[in-house]
Amino acid sequence: MLHSLRRVALPAFLLLLAGSAAAQDATLDGQWFKLKLKVKGRAAVPDTEAPHKATLTQTAYLHLTLAPTDSAEEALFPDYSSTNYLYDLWVETAPDEWASTYSDTAELEIASPTDFFFSDIALNLSFPGGALVDTFLTAAIKVKLDKAGAFKSATFTSLGGQAWQGTTDGTDALRGGITITGKTVAVDKLPFTPK
Repeated sequence: MLHSLRRVALPAFLLLLAGSAAAQDATLDGQWFKLKLKVKGRAAVPDTEAPHKATLTQTAYLHLTLAPTDSAEEALFPDYSSTNYLYDLWVETAPDEWASTYSDTAELEIASPTDFFFSDIALNLSFPGGALVDTFLTAAIKVKLDKAGAFKSATFTSLGGQAWQGTTDGTDALRGGITITGKTVAVDKLPFTPK
């Protein structure tokens, strides 16, 4: 009898372990992305001038790491399974000086083993010259695997985003949109040493 229980208990225990491991998708854990940020919109000193075109561009680096999962909630719409990731944005704050300027946690949706989505994530951006922009965006991450099925590289593309408030210099109000493109980069290719 005890021998029979062991034969049933061991596979059940292994299945439990497999199920808990499957709950977290670590495909992008520890990956760095080199991003090109572009904000285009209209800016003006409020109540002083008419809005004019404004564009801000910058290179930034995004680091992804696994984060603890939240408890499940009932969804209104069909949804992909997801894993919580901490995302950490690094920008050049002065010539050759880089710092983490924004981090948060968001659900990374798993559409397939190589297709992921961040839906409606926030990025508060700092640009040289005192420009600050608060954004929300939806992004797609496309992963390439090698022949053995291991991570090879990935691209990051915004699918739509808004710069819902900001300033180009601290005196004007900026409204517009944001586009981001990028790809993974090896940690030894970063222009700074992460802390």
